[in-house]
Amino acid sequence: MQMEEKTIQLNRQLNILFWSVFLSSVLLGILQLSVIPHDYIDAQTGINLQSTAILVLLCSIPLALKMYHKKLVSVTLPGETEQRVALIHKWFVIRLVVIDIAFLLNIAVYSFTRNTSSLFCCGIIFMILLFFCRPNKTEIFNILSKE
Repeated sequence: MQMEEKTIQLNRQLNILFWSVFLSSVLLGILQLSVIPHDYIDAQTGINLQSTAILVLLCSIPLALKMYHKKLVSVTLPGETEQRVALIHKWFVIRLVVIDIAFLLNIAVYSFTRNTSSLFCCGIIFMILLFFCRPNKTEIFNILSKE
């Protein structure tokens, strides 16, 4: 019963963290769109910014997902339940931050260039966050109870 309680508590904490980062990223993106002017970026600079943002996106998503899987899912975690909970929390935050940095960079590039490819990249990041990074009670329980 203690494992289930820790799973529920950790799932609740990670969900609060996930949705707060998710919603604050959206609000920060809206703020960037309204504050950053897009008149003074020339075409070559815009292309360079977009290329950099897309490369960051293409590197950050597999890196974050693979890192999380390698550190938590594919190995047996050492230590007691509290240490496992701390490890899950740490790697969840790292995965979320790495992917969120790619989102913020792409929304900033869209703010500067107003080119829809960066907006499309933001949509991809949101789908990755919603489908692959949202905390799941079953996954957390499986990681915590793995021997």
